[in-house]
Amino acid sequence: VPERPAGRGGSPVRVSIRDVRIVSGGRICRLGAVRAFVRPGAGREAGTAVLARGTWRTAGGTGPDAGRSRLPRPPATLGWIGGATLEPLGVPAGAVGPRGPGRWIIEWRAGLLARLDARLAPEHRAIGKALLLADRSTLDPTTREAFVGAGIIHLLAISGLHVGLIGASLAWLIGLRVRGPRRLLYAAACTSAYVCLIGAPPSAVRAALMFWGWALAFRRARPARIGDLAALAAMCAILADPLIVTDVGFQLSFAGFTGVVLGGRAPLPHPLSSRRLRGIARALAVSCGAFLVTAPIAAFHFDRIVIASIPASVVAGGVVSLALPALALTLILPWDLWMLFAGAADTALACLAAIADFFAGLPLSWSGPGLGPRAWAVAAALVALALDRTRARRGLGLLSIGAVLALTVAWPLVRAGLDRGTALVCTLAVGQGDAAVVRTGAGRWLVFDAGPGAAFRTAGTASGPPLIADAGSRVVVPFLRGRGARTVELLVISHPHLDHYGGAAAVFEALRVRRVLDPGVPEPSASYLAFLERLQVEGASWHAPRAGDRLRIDDVELEILWPDGPAGSDANEGSLSFRLTVGGFRYVNTGDAGVDVEREILEHLAPLRPEADLLKLGHHGSRTSSSVEWLEATEPEIAVISSGVGNRYGHPHAVTLARLDSARVPQVWRTDLDGPLCIEIDARGWRIADAP
Repeated sequence: VPERPAGRGGSPVRVSIRDVRIVSGGRICRLGAVRAFVRPGAGREAGTAVLARGTWRTAGGTGPDAGRSRLPRPPATLGWIGGATLEPLGVPAGAVGPRGPGRWIIEWRAGLLARLDARLAPEHRAIGKALLLADRSTLDPTTREAFVGAGIIHLLAISGLHVGLIGASLAWLIGLRVRGPRRLLYAAACTSAYVCLIGAPPSAVRAALMFWGWALAFRRARPARIGDLAALAAMCAILADPLIVTDVGFQLSFAGFTGVVLGGRAPLPHPLSSRRLRGIARALAVSCGAFLVTAPIAAFHFDRIVIASIPASVVAGGVVSLALPALALTLILPWDLWMLFAGAADTALACLAAIADFFAGLPLSWSGPGLGPRAWAVAAALVALALDRTRARRGLGLLSIGAVLALTVAWPLVRAGLDRGTALVCTLAVGQGDAAVVRTGAGRWLVFDAGPGAAFRTAGTASGPPLIADAGSRVVVPFLRGRGARTVELLVISHPHLDHYGGAAAVFEALRVRRVLDPGVPEPSASYLAFLERLQVEGASWHAPRAGDRLRIDDVELEILWPDGPAGSDANEGSLSFRLTVGGFRYVNTGDAGVDVEREILEHLAPLRPEADLLKLGHHGSRTSSSVEWLEATEPEIAVISSGVGNRYGHPHAVTLARLDSARVPQVWRTDLDGPLCIEIDARGWRIADAP
């Protein structure tokens, strides 16, 4: 089943192969599906039996979090086939894979996806297919992160909102020819067929079952209560698969529905109950209820609470209600009639993407460890809403939610004021990449690399699938925004590799960047050119420092250790290396430089040594960096290694870990195992801070 057409520059095509048998080493392994990247023109039509030859690449292990920073994928994905060639098998197309109705559904859905591809603008196809047909395989990581950051990713998962809109539209259309309760039964049958077509996600199944219950109750002239319908849908789902209660999609679906009912029936405060404000206030109440009930589940499974989802769901929900009919008409209308609605669908999808980008950039989310107190605050607001619903009925529950939201907005600014006078040096956990942030004692922010990201890669003509999740929008920007940052005084890029500067696109988008330091390596790549062009658009000053240069910002002094002349063509060996000093605390970072650069630095500084309290090991713990001589010369109290969980490079290397032991480094901190590392520095000295 083709998932994505060839991009510019002849980039590979991504396809899904169903009902797979992998033969290797005399063993046969059966899988439900395998994703392959093939050359343009090498794909086959849906339903074709093929033999795929290529290299099997694991996704960093079989754990649910393994390899997630490199490969955007469902949690159950074990790997993918690279450099694949597809050879047609000498058997009929129906000899392998699903047969009968299952094959018809696959072929029909593939045809609908191809039709949407042909009728929507290229920049809107992925969102349109996700919104109407629940196909999120072609969403790029940046778009996905924007919807996740805004708390509206559920809109791309075919929620009850979609099924309700489609069911209501079908009931109206069928009612033009069929009168009475039968129109609801016909609409329920058509809606069920749609749910089966898109793969029957839990939220859509729940909504379809409730639609059936409501239609049957209406036919028998016995009005059904909404709670009874939800209980019926849950019971049917559990009877079909008892283990579905452990599925996060099932939990979020029914929790969200419960919150919608709770918020929809909550009394409004008197100032908001006027005729002019009642509609907006009720929509916000429904969104608040859904957020409060689903937030504890999201915090447990994903370590994230996104308060921005409250206003974002209200605004985006209205756009979705306009986009769905336009998409459906674009898909089903024959001849050239679909063109009348394709423009409207493209406009609605562009608005939806802009809404996601806007709300994802607001400092209205909590992520990572340390969610305990915030989760309790959300739980307290939920209890207040429930008590207000059952007892007082004075609208105090909604006022309490407003108070929690106000505190969330104000907290970063309050925290920035409380932290004034305390410097901070943090190595962030961005997966297989580098990112560090420094806050001066006066509250100004410095960023050293921004982690991996694909924005600049897709902006240029670099080939290959976007395998890098955006750490800038996922980690760096939320960290800075959560601490009240609005401006980055200095952005330092160690060298032009995407695992170091890819996330800078999100930093440019969310914050103002004043100055940029870059070694000036002549990297002939379109992605680096896109980075430089974005820098110019932002109006930030650009400098290429050399060894011996010094820069002082408030109480932070930056001493450049490398390069000592014009940067060569080897980006790693040209990494901008520095020693940062703040309040007696010394931090050394050499990017991805190897042992030869380390030796050069030691020779230039002799007889002095680049002593450090915190040393960032070069090249993510590769054995090509961090020699014993370097470790003994720097004498770090803490050595930090920035690497991804289960990365395919084997970082940190066993040889590097042995060198650390040989040099008797007191403490080794690994971001893949220990998470982010933050050091606080004040007049009393320095100390490891609590997990951010």
